[in-house]
Amino acid sequence: MPLFDHLKPFAISLSALLAATGGAAASETSYYSGKPWEIVLHVPDAQNERPYCAFRTSLWETRSISIEKMIGAGDEVAIALRIRKDAWQLPDNQTTTVAADTVMGMVEVPMKSIDKQELYSGVPTVPVLLYNAVIGAMLDSVLAARQPQPLPIKFSGNEPLWTVPALDRFQAFEMNDAFKRCALDLRGLQSKTEQDGSSQGVTSPFSTTLSTGQPPAQPSVSSQLSAAPSDWEFYTRDEDWGPTCFAQTHHGIVMVGFMGSPGKDDLVGFVSSLFSGDTRATWHVDEEPAYVSDGGESDYFGWHEFGQLPMELLDQASEGKELAVTGAKGERIAVSLRGASSSISKFKECFGKPDPDSAAASSAQPN
Repeated sequence: MPLFDHLKPFAISLSALLAATGGAAASETSYYSGKPWEIVLHVPDAQNERPYCAFRTSLWETRSISIEKMIGAGDEVAIALRIRKDAWQLPDNQTTTVAADTVMGMVEVPMKSIDKQELYSGVPTVPVLLYNAVIGAMLDSVLAARQPQPLPIKFSGNEPLWTVPALDRFQAFEMNDAFKRCALDLRGLQSKTEQDGSSQGVTSPFSTTLSTGQPPAQPSVSSQLSAAPSDWEFYTRDEDWGPTCFAQTHHGIVMVGFMGSPGKDDLVGFVSSLFSGDTRATWHVDEEPAYVSDGGESDYFGWHEFGQLPMELLDQASEGKELAVTGAKGERIAVSLRGASSSISKFKECFGKPDPDSAAASSAQPN
């Protein structure tokens, strides 16, 4: 039997789901049914619980790992991790840590016991952005287009290692597409929920005006920037080819950033969980000129890389408000540059250092 026929996802339309449930009863819509993972849209029966798209293991009968995407207040995307085992007898409301090996290296997720058999990553002291970055890295590893990775989950205590086998490339492609379709229907469901509750309060896209008819005074730019922390981060890591500098940010499960090795001339931009196959994309900041670059999937990281970007793009990003990357097929991601100047400045300093290999070779030459 052809692989496509064996693993063909089964999807139910969102309208059929709502008709069957009446918008009230808990239900799940299947977007992909296979092993070792499945994708479902979960609609809870309780009004105070949010629906979510679950990227969930189907490998075991008595335990599961679920990566869940939901939409919170202000249309903010959040990702959560849920781990369950029927044989557990967990202490109430206790916090522990699980670890996973991903494209970003080993990452750790704080989790809380929400009942006797279940851990959940809804620990209030940890920012949503941190969860999005860490759990998003797990998805990036599992769905890496050219070389999907297994997902090993390491626990504290004496719980043995759990390992989910790697997908093949065809499965990764199908599941990535299915998860995107689930996310679109999730937004539609969220919109319907907001419309149903719109009678509870009146909203307006306009701020309250003064009696003179003039809009109220706005806070200064400097006060707006200082009011919110930066979503960008800078770090360095030793890769197979040597020291490498990174500056990046996340928007939901999509990661956008720059990478480069000290002393090398090639500035590389990267985007995860947005494109498929070889593509061409424009990179631009605000109203500045756009830069076009051909990109492809990285065998090493799993994300899409776009080479030979100009250093002017970094200068623009340091002073701009928004960085947008737009693909030839209409795919688009826009990320805020608020507070990015510090991380980008550190990246430029790291990227501009001499090549350590060249420096070592020069010092070894006789006088």
